[in-house]
Amino acid sequence: MKFLQSIGWRITIWHTIMSIIILFLFSGFLYITFSDMLTRKVDSVLTRELGLIAYSLEEGDSYSKIEHRINLLPSFKRVNQDEIYWQVENERGQIIAGSHNLYGQHIKDSKTTLKRMDENTFSWDPVLNGVPLRAMSMQLKSQNKFTYKITVATNDRIRHFAIDQLRNIIIICNFGFLGISIVMGWLISKKTLQPIHQIINTTNTITATSLHERLPIEGPEDELQNLSKTLNGMIDRLEDSFTQIQQFTSDVSHELRTSLTIMRGELEVGLNRNRSAAEYKRVLHTVLEEVIYLSDMVEKFLYVSRNTSTSNQIDRKTVDGMLLFQYVRNHVLSLVMNKQIELHIQIPDPFLLYGDEDLLRRLFINLLENAIKYTPEGGTVGIKAWGKEGFTYIEVIDHGIGIPEEHLPFIFQRFYRVDDSRSRSQGGTGLGLSLCKWIVEVHNGTIKICSKPDKGTRVIVKLLAS
Repeated sequence: MKFLQSIGWRITIWHTIMSIIILFLFSGFLYITFSDMLTRKVDSVLTRELGLIAYSLEEGDSYSKIEHRINLLPSFKRVNQDEIYWQVENERGQIIAGSHNLYGQHIKDSKTTLKRMDENTFSWDPVLNGVPLRAMSMQLKSQNKFTYKITVATNDRIRHFAIDQLRNIIIICNFGFLGISIVMGWLISKKTLQPIHQIINTTNTITATSLHERLPIEGPEDELQNLSKTLNGMIDRLEDSFTQIQQFTSDVSHELRTSLTIMRGELEVGLNRNRSAAEYKRVLHTVLEEVIYLSDMVEKFLYVSRNTSTSNQIDRKTVDGMLLFQYVRNHVLSLVMNKQIELHIQIPDPFLLYGDEDLLRRLFINLLENAIKYTPEGGTVGIKAWGKEGFTYIEVIDHGIGIPEEHLPFIFQRFYRVDDSRSRSQGGTGLGLSLCKWIVEVHNGTIKICSKPDKGTRVIVKLLAS
């Protein structure tokens, strides 16, 4: 039954089943309608003949005259051709008149197939000498007393033959249409699934080294075209992810190689010959700086990989902004004191935020550390917050060296650092602002930087209000 696992065969089977159901319903309707139409046609003839015989009986002639007159009626001349049979019975069931072709025989009632047409008329299907008949009888009453019972019958061979032929034709046609339905269902499924096979074949050729390839968008705008567009969109995202991973790996390798090269060079210089304690101290100090840099970079790597992989599982809740910025202030207090920087925090009371408290702390610690790092000693760094139209705005302001305008579009990229002032000597890894952007985005917010060289930088964070 492996073929049932194929969508094409399942479509064929369902198409065949539906076709068979429709065909059987139509065939049954046709058979019943045609049979009923023929029966009604025969019954209408018999009803007319019953009326003629009843009219003759009501004239009151003798039975012999009645029989002679009825047999001479134009409509009863067919009795010689064995088409019409008739008989008249009295109240005792004796035949008092009948057609010549009965030859003294009696058309008997059938208790099993007797069908009432109206109050005094019945129909049934008797057999006379092996000949199938369609019969109809009517009782005549005079003064509510049974007087006569008239029976008229006709040869029913033609009706049975027509019905049997129709049944045979329907059976043959049903088997023929069944075969046609199977073939048509298979062709329809093959034609319908052909684009899917093309999609499968093309998709199988796309690997990590050929993510630039795309599925062809052809034909009408139907579900298959939407599927191709969806898969192309997925491949676009995969290509972007692979590109970012390759870029990230390349950047990490470069950063590690640079630090290791510096440490190796310093250590080799220190080991070339005997040096003074001050020179060894300088070498160790340089190596320590690189180790601190690498440690900070690895810590941020782990933080980014751990949190960005579970962006849908962050713990959102209402956060007290006063307590959050108090924590942030205490965290950067040593940096502020070392550079004798004035830190001004202006936030309303109460001040509530909605989001992941740990991520929000990391966000504003990174922004404040950047502001303090690139502000000269004795400078000023400020934080302002306000609410407007369902959003909360937090602005971090410094009056430091600023960022040249041509670097602003790339400032949120991983490992991107502005030359000179954003050099490794100041401890920057190029991951801080990238992490800030990610934190803001998972909170459905935006982050914007405005900066001018030698005048300072403003970072504006827009978050949903609590």
